[in-house]
Amino acid sequence: MKYENGDKMKSEENSMSMYERARRVIPAGVTRPFRFFEPYPFYVKKAYKNKVIDLENKEYIDFWMGHGALVLGHMHQAIVKAVKDQIEYGFHFGLCNEWEVKLAEQIVKLVPSVEMVRFTNSGTEANMHAIRLARAYTKRLKIGKFEGNFHGIYEPLYVGMEGPNKEIESAGIDPLSIENTIILPFNDLEAAKIIKKENLACVIIEPIMGGESIPADIEFLKEIKEACNETGTLLIFDEVITGFRISPGGAQEVFGIIPDLTTFGKAVGGGEFPVGAFGGKREIMDLMDHLKHPNKKEFVMQGGTYSGNPLVMRAGYYATKEYEKRSLYEHINNLGNKLKKGLEEIVEKIGKGYVSGFGSMIKLYFTKEKVKDIRTINKAKNKEIEKKYFHYLISKGIIAMTPSEVHFYISLPHSEDDIEKLIEVSEEFLKNV
Repeated sequence: MKYENGDKMKSEENSMSMYERARRVIPAGVTRPFRFFEPYPFYVKKAYKNKVIDLENKEYIDFWMGHGALVLGHMHQAIVKAVKDQIEYGFHFGLCNEWEVKLAEQIVKLVPSVEMVRFTNSGTEANMHAIRLARAYTKRLKIGKFEGNFHGIYEPLYVGMEGPNKEIESAGIDPLSIENTIILPFNDLEAAKIIKKENLACVIIEPIMGGESIPADIEFLKEIKEACNETGTLLIFDEVITGFRISPGGAQEVFGIIPDLTTFGKAVGGGEFPVGAFGGKREIMDLMDHLKHPNKKEFVMQGGTYSGNPLVMRAGYYATKEYEKRSLYEHINNLGNKLKKGLEEIVEKIGKGYVSGFGSMIKLYFTKEKVKDIRTINKAKNKEIEKKYFHYLISKGIIAMTPSEVHFYISLPHSEDDIEKLIEVSEEFLKNV
């Protein structure tokens, strides 16, 4: 089989044998639980545009898209050129470089809430530092987070994933780490009342629940913002997924709700590299200025050996130049609307589903009930059907994220033909489920 570059792409191993090797040296054979699917995952050896190719040379239309990070698709020419250009100069200096400044300027230019920014190596790190910054600024310890919202595996935020109960989500977590975390109901105005009662340093929220593709209601967000303003609580938008995916300015630009701090990951480096960032109002970010705050009790520490390295910063700079082209969002959001409408027509006809989503983030639920938060998700969940759907898509040459929670990310290289095929295959599945 020939691909775009003409390579035969022959491999001496297949995915089954590679998985057998992986089991011997990697727990469960995978580097993250949801990357496993029965009987074994396929192994990608090449990706380009909107396609991935496995060891057996089977090609898939990719709607997993690097966990939603690849807004521009795989190997976008601007990112590839940035990497090639940087080869001559080096990948890691451990010192300041021009590209961290240029990328910071781009983020400040594009994102409404950001006046200053710092870089990290992941979205989890970005959320960790944003929480620390909020606590230092407000001189409070309690934080608010919403049911079902995922902010990485930073212990104070890795709680309330399945509902209102503060259950430990992983072995090895110190129960004291979540003592100051208050769980708030998503898309429920009761949350604003709770915020007014608690003395919170901050409230962190996904404006669109990532894996579930459920947007926060505008009126709900307005109430949360007002409650935070009234109580001196900082509002943090976790835009690790929505940043540069929903619009150049993220979900906050589209919803018209401006937070105090914003966290990023995924797309800030063009989607191809480990990266994160957080930023916000100057007066808050200034607490990280050691020149202004020589007293360590007033200064907020942040660091990372590879944070702001020139390779990722250069790629991110050229990615944000692409994000400035609003035609990108017109394209992916139009395709998202086409997919959402197509799936809605199918479930209305067959009567076996509910479609959620916003812009280029779409999910099909196997329920007739409206899904608006983690509580309704839990009622709607049918992991066995989700798994069957996931495997059916694979059998038809489509990969989506993830095996037990299938949702779709649409990116620049996707076409109307890709969307039509996904709709057609989904209808076949629903008719026979």
